[in-house]
Amino acid sequence: MATTEQIAKEYFEKGMALINSNSLELGIDNLNMAKSIYEELEDKTQYIFTLRGLAIAYGNLGYDSKMLYKCLDALNYLDKNSIRGAKHWFYTIICNRYMFLGDYDSAINYGKMAMQDLEDNGTHFANTPHAYMVACLNLAYCYLHISRYADAEKYLKRASGIAQKNDMHHHDLSLSVLYANLHHRMGDDEYVYSHVDELVTAIKNNDVTIVDYLEDLKILIETFCSMKEFERAEAVASNLNSYGIIAGDEYLKLEATKFFMQVYKASGDEEKYHSACVSYAEISIALSISESNKHLQEMDTAIALSIADTPMELL
Repeated sequence: MATTEQIAKEYFEKGMALINSNSLELGIDNLNMAKSIYEELEDKTQYIFTLRGLAIAYGNLGYDSKMLYKCLDALNYLDKNSIRGAKHWFYTIICNRYMFLGDYDSAINYGKMAMQDLEDNGTHFANTPHAYMVACLNLAYCYLHISRYADAEKYLKRASGIAQKNDMHHHDLSLSVLYANLHHRMGDDEYVYSHVDELVTAIKNNDVTIVDYLEDLKILIETFCSMKEFERAEAVASNLNSYGIIAGDEYLKLEATKFFMQVYKASGDEEKYHSACVSYAEISIALSISESNKHLQEMDTAIALSIADTPMELL
């Protein structure tokens, strides 16, 4: 028979796996189960990681108020329990959300807070080199988008150093596309052309969450479009679309279609752009219907279980 700790671990690991594959609502359900058990067990470390997972999921769903509530709840919990070295997890989540919304100044503020917490208190919690690397990548991304290239390069070099020292490869794509974007912005397109094979290899060998992967592809497509390399940009979108078709993943096909729209709009191909817009609408409607059917099935199942547990004399 599984122990309570094992049950909590199963819920947590399943929840995070679902979130990383973009099955967010199911992931939230599993993490909430884990959270309740960890709270009863008074396992503070795993409770914090579970709050982090929930905050990430709500952020990815676009539920900003719920995401922020989870982050503030976690920060208060850390202060109340005098736990040091874990605040950066939640500063990073807020930073990422501001990045997604295009508020790079606010993102930099929280990115710096995350980095400061790691530098001052990182050894006091179960932190890994990955946390430092993510903080560096976030700041590099933000500085790129406000044209502070020296700062962007500084944090890219720090991230590269961490990756090499610790033989970490799951952010190779992020490093490759950010370096390519940096060199393009500084007028060095020759760097991008000389590293195309490296970019292709990084795309094929990615080992990151769907959300991170899509953000990396977005930067790469932006870079190619800015270079007027529309065929290369289209090829990136086509690669994602093929993967979505093979995997039967409508969400990936939707994101690929969004990339096609971006490419065709930049290239001025109005016919392909309008066709991509129609495809985007059709896939969006299909996804909405699928989600509605899923919710109806969950409601029917819950009602059926409730009836099964209700004494016959009360029916």
